Amino acid sequence: MQAMTNQVSSTSRGAKRPAGRRKQQGSPVTEARAHAQRAKHDAQTEVRQQEEAAQEATTDKTSRKKAERHALQAKRRELDTLIEAYIQDHIGGNHSEKTLEWHRTALGLLRGFLQEELDITQIDAVEAEDISAWFASLRTTPAAHGKLRSERTVQTYARSARAFFHWLIRRGTLEANPFDRVVFPKVGRPLIQTITDEEFERLLRACAPPNETGPFAERAAVRNRAILWLLYDTGIRVSELTNLRLGDVDRKKGVVTVLGKGSKERRVALGQNCLRNLSYYLDKHRPDEEELAEWGSAGEDHLFLSETRQPLTKNGMEMLFKRLKTRAGITGKRISPHILRHTFAMNYLLKSNDPFSLQELLGHEDLTTVLNYVHMNDAIVQEQKRKYSPGDHIPTRMPGPRETRRKGFQAKQTSKKR
Repeated sequence: MQAMTNQVSSTSRGAKRPAGRRKQQGSPVTEARAHAQRAKHDAQTEVRQQEEAAQEATTDKTSRKKAERHALQAKRRELDTLIEAYIQDHIGGNHSEKTLEWHRTALGLLRGFLQEELDITQIDAVEAEDISAWFASLRTTPAAHGKLRSERTVQTYARSARAFFHWLIRRGTLEANPFDRVVFPKVGRPLIQTITDEEFERLLRACAPPNETGPFAERAAVRNRAILWLLYDTGIRVSELTNLRLGDVDRKKGVVTVLGKGSKERRVALGQNCLRNLSYYLDKHRPDEEELAEWGSAGEDHLFLSETRQPLTKNGMEMLFKRLKTRAGITGKRISPHILRHTFAMNYLLKSNDPFSLQELLGHEDLTTVLNYVHMNDAIVQEQKRKYSPGDHIPTRMPGPRETRRKGFQAKQTSKKR
């Protein structure tokens, strides 16, 4: 009986095992659906991962672009970059080399002070106090020659910096100008120097090289006199003189065409003395084509040439005037082409009383610059006062002495008593 029971139990367990195996294997439809769901889930996960990766890449790219844009904006607001852009703007505006040199010097000093003393490299960080500190530094720090700068030099550099910040406002780089809150350096009007007729005559006599004779010494003397007469009689700038060509002189009409600042042409009439000395130089002493070809300067058409048959330069003019001043024995005042320009302006204004034509002759855009000659020369002011003194133009006779002092008056001499 027990054996039969064990057999039945064993048979029952054996009969249940196939059913259990069928349950683990499942139906083919269920298995396929599970695989399809898993594949769909995996595909969705992969798509989601790809989207997240793409979003991260886009975010990284945007961040890089923002960083690059911020870096570029910061670069554009650096002092070095803006100053260079300002200089390039002046070059594009056809400003003179002297103007460019002035801005380079002034803004170079400003940049050096801000970077070295205040550790400022961005234009947005510049405040009014920083500019005032720069002004103070210019006054107290010796220049390259070891001497302190004059107040006029400090003001000149300040004008360059002020123009630079006005340019930044116009471009929209800055919204507020720190110069609006700065006390600008002020200087009084100077009494400019001129030369007298006697000093001009001494310069003319000094044109001949001392202790030298011969055709080359005579050529140098004739050329130097022509230069002096042209500067004294026309008031043109030294750069305008060195750039003159043969075709710029119309001897028939007695006119010279000058190329001034901004490539602006103007015509200036020549006086008889000036035209005579200039014609004598051109006809008798300027090297001819054959001589120029021998020196390798064939076709050279500059009006004034140096001893090397090359165009006379600004540096050559400075050395020439230094020699002339020494030979003439003039001390106590500066002798330069610009002094002759001032002398022309003063003499012309005194004799013509016409500042408008003087403005055209000097090539100034603003009449204010011409009117400064009146304020800067005390001699003209006092002469005009004596000429139009109100006390001397009263129509009726006034009581009082008719002479300033007695004729033949001699001071009484007293002897000392013992």
